[in-house]
Amino acid sequence: MTSLNDDGLRGLWRQDSDALGPLPLAEVKSRATAFNRAIGRRNRREYIAVAFVALIFGLYAAILPGMLLKIGSLLMIGGGFVMAWQLSRHTSRPDPGAEAADVHAYYRAQLVTEERMLARVDLWYIGPLIPGLAVFMAGLASQFDSTLGFAAFTAIPVLAILGVWLLNRRAAAMLREQIARLDAATEGQ
Repeated sequence: MTSLNDDGLRGLWRQDSDALGPLPLAEVKSRATAFNRAIGRRNRREYIAVAFVALIFGLYAAILPGMLLKIGSLLMIGGGFVMAWQLSRHTSRPDPGAEAADVHAYYRAQLVTEERMLARVDLWYIGPLIPGLAVFMAGLASQFDSTLGFAAFTAIPVLAILGVWLLNRRAAAMLREQIARLDAATEGQ
């Protein structure tokens, strides 16, 4: 049987109670501002990625042989634009007026908006890209002599999509924890 260090347990208890304690107004404002900046940076990266996808698949549509590759490329461009539109439509936006009215409610609303968006990443982010990717990969299948080679090549986007989905689900769970802590801290006031 292992013995537990009482100081370590007290430290964990203090750390946890501090995390659930009331947050000073300045701290909530600071977190809300940092959150807004992080969302803005993420959105800019996504818009740049969509522009890159549009450029690359536009070139593919122009130069690759085969109708499936061309149609798949155009569907990928369309899917990227739908994804960017969904991102701009569903993402948190800074609202200085709302922030001034009730900082806690404003910050909580931002967290809830992002959590919902990340939890449904399969619908608005991955979903619009799947038809184009499927048609493009079908076009590529005709270029491969080996089924094993095509399967190995197909594994790359499948693993990337799975990784995106898992990372976003994890981020949504972390936001749910932050919302619960903010709610607990607000109830304590």
